[in-house]
Amino acid sequence: MDKKLKQIVFLKLLRISEKSKFCDRLENERRSSLFHQRLVFSFLGYCDRVGKSPSKRQIAEETGLSPRTVEKSLSALGSMVIINKQRKWSPVTPDTDWFGVLPDPDGDHWYDKYQYVKLYLPRKGAKIRYEKTVKRFGLNHAAVYSQLVSLSSPITTETGLSTLLNGINRKTIATVLNDLDHIGLINREKVGNRIRVQLLPLTDDHLKLFRPIPKGEKIAVKVPKPPADPNNYQMKGDVYDEWRKLCQGLMAQSYAEKAIEISVELMESFDCFHEFLLNTKERHESNRKKGEVTKGNFGRFFVVLYEAKQNKHREDEAEEKRIQEYHAYLDSDEYRKKVDAEQKAAAADPLHKNHIFEIESITSRVCFDSTKFFRNQQEAQRLIDEFERHIYVYLVKTNTIDPRYVRGAAGKISRMYLCYALDHINHHYDTDSWATPEEFIKEINKVLRAVKEHEFPEFQWVSKMEKANEQPSNIS
Repeated sequence: MDKKLKQIVFLKLLRISEKSKFCDRLENERRSSLFHQRLVFSFLGYCDRVGKSPSKRQIAEETGLSPRTVEKSLSALGSMVIINKQRKWSPVTPDTDWFGVLPDPDGDHWYDKYQYVKLYLPRKGAKIRYEKTVKRFGLNHAAVYSQLVSLSSPITTETGLSTLLNGINRKTIATVLNDLDHIGLINREKVGNRIRVQLLPLTDDHLKLFRPIPKGEKIAVKVPKPPADPNNYQMKGDVYDEWRKLCQGLMAQSYAEKAIEISVELMESFDCFHEFLLNTKERHESNRKKGEVTKGNFGRFFVVLYEAKQNKHREDEAEEKRIQEYHAYLDSDEYRKKVDAEQKAAAADPLHKNHIFEIESITSRVCFDSTKFFRNQQEAQRLIDEFERHIYVYLVKTNTIDPRYVRGAAGKISRMYLCYALDHINHHYDTDSWATPEEFIKEINKVLRAVKEHEFPEFQWVSKMEKANEQPSNIS
């Protein structure tokens, strides 16, 4: 192979074998366009291998096809290609029967596992000059020449080349061979009904017809900077020169300046800075003796510890600020309004998760004595106590709950059932109307009957006001 071929950009054009199923997957197949579809899919495979997804315009620029031809080829490839939201294209992973498989692939990507022909890409604007005319050196010229390079035998036919190039017209092949012969890339001889093609050495003029491999730019060698002299300090004539003198001889001035900057932010005194320096030096020496470091960079170590101290200080400040803001919020009118609104909502709904059951939960909805406030309160408390006792007696008799916890359980269960009953008469809350004790007792018993897990006995309760009204008069 001519060594100058290594100076030309090539694309691995995947080889379609006789038993290939690639053609069967095409939509609206046109045999004359099969080469274009093979080329587009091969280029997409290369892009997938390097982690890129090209647009239609990029496919056209890199392959030498026209945008219209690229669009038709992508349409024919159909489900074998995928377009994303950015209008970029990618291939699907092909089945093993689409292309010829290499016996010993040299890569892990699927694109490396299939047989291929090196397609040497033409340079944009390349020309073939005849005496009276000029022709474009295009993709067909590059494809025919690349196919000739790949042949193991110099004997071929125009029809054979047309078959290898997936149906490029035989007359087009004949014209291209004539052009290649004219510019000195090949030499043809007639052998019966065949032709013998001899590849001629590439010249510099021939290389101008093909796309050259980009030349890399030499990376400049960076000369490492010599370590800074820990003894060479530039004093600045400010109050921190004394601090710098403490660090001189121990570390480069850049580390000292960084440490001083952090110390100033922390509002430390000279003595505090000096103490931290001595403690760090002692810790550094201890690490060296233990073998945790060999020589170490004391300046770097000093700054790292100061940065940790700085971060802790900033975190403490941020936490303190957050606590202050939280307490300020608790003292604000906004928070008080929010709490008042939540309390009103909980008080208005006996089933609210924040509702606190108390005597007012009942007296704000049920009236026992409209004339005396304290007697009204007493009656509500008596009802709560007797209903809890009613639940307690049932739990003891049925041995439903561990005797050690039955008293507390009776209180919780009774308050829960009373809240359910209050919910049924909640339309009286915050109005000028109240439910009667009889109505409330009726709702309580409805709740007890609705409990399917237990068969609670009916709760009977009469207020003292009703008992007093039922007693016969002693006045004759």
